[in-house]
Amino acid sequence: MVTPAAHRETGPLRSLEALLDDTDAVLRRGGTAGATVWATGFPVLDATLTGGFRSGELVLLGGPAGHGKTTMGVQFARNVVAAGGTAVIFSYEHESHTLLERLIALEAAERTPGEVAGVIEVRRAFEAGSGGGSLEAVLSALPGGAPAYAALTSYGDRLHIHESSGATTTLEEVSAVIRAVTQTTGEAPFVLLDYVQKIPVDRPDETERVTAAAEGLKDLALEARVPIVAISAADKEALVSGHRMRTHDLRGSSALAFEADVVMIVGDKVDIVSREHLVYDLGNIQRFRGWSVLTMEKNRHGQARVELEFAKDFEHGRFHPEGNAVNERLIDERVFIS
Repeated sequence: MVTPAAHRETGPLRSLEALLDDTDAVLRRGGTAGATVWATGFPVLDATLTGGFRSGELVLLGGPAGHGKTTMGVQFARNVVAAGGTAVIFSYEHESHTLLERLIALEAAERTPGEVAGVIEVRRAFEAGSGGGSLEAVLSALPGGAPAYAALTSYGDRLHIHESSGATTTLEEVSAVIRAVTQTTGEAPFVLLDYVQKIPVDRPDETERVTAAAEGLKDLALEARVPIVAISAADKEALVSGHRMRTHDLRGSSALAFEADVVMIVGDKVDIVSREHLVYDLGNIQRFRGWSVLTMEKNRHGQARVELEFAKDFEHGRFHPEGNAVNERLIDERVFIS
């Protein structure tokens, strides 16, 4: 006896016939049969990723401390919700108000031409108090603050910030929060986790902890059908002068490279450009200081061995989204090959 197709096969094991039937049914309903794609909001990066981050992907964003990993990750999340999507940020490093200050300054710079308030000005306004006035009134007194406030309120119900703890925010808690956001909003969110080495895992040493965390995040991305962008710290040995950071310099485990679908490393351009560009044109030193290079070390669904550059605007908690391919020669051209 042949069971109806809808009930023929359940669970993780399916025949190709059942997969073809399911795909056909989705397409006939007007749906999409492939992965869901979340655009990063950085056009040249989206082109490299063939559209953006995909459901089920684990993306690692690494780099030395202070080089803009969190800035870029938060900007990804902001771009997703500004485009109408949903996002959740697990912040093991920063409290929510720190991220709020960055978002206000970012929106001010995005939406108002000319000189606008930066992160420091926003922080000072908060610390000075309002004398009983509203948040809208406080921000409206800052250059660019009113449009920034309007932007944040337009997507405020779709961007979720979880103040995470290295003691209690386990993989199980991360999974529960993602499920809750999905149920509340009706759609799977883009996920940013800052950072992977902070996830508490009951293992005897850091290598085993990071391995378990990476495996757990990849399983969770597949199960929840979301992209998880996990920021990763660097080994101390990788932070020496003249060294260009690579995938193997991420702290804790080689499993990070194997579990991840995409690995990106961000670094200051002036630190990794070939010396010839500095020796023969000293003006390049100052110019390159204003740019960061994002190296695509691994990219399962698009181009790898790609170096992109983005102008910094850390005063406003962001990178300029219009980037370019790097034209100059960089030191240590070898990258991780999947």
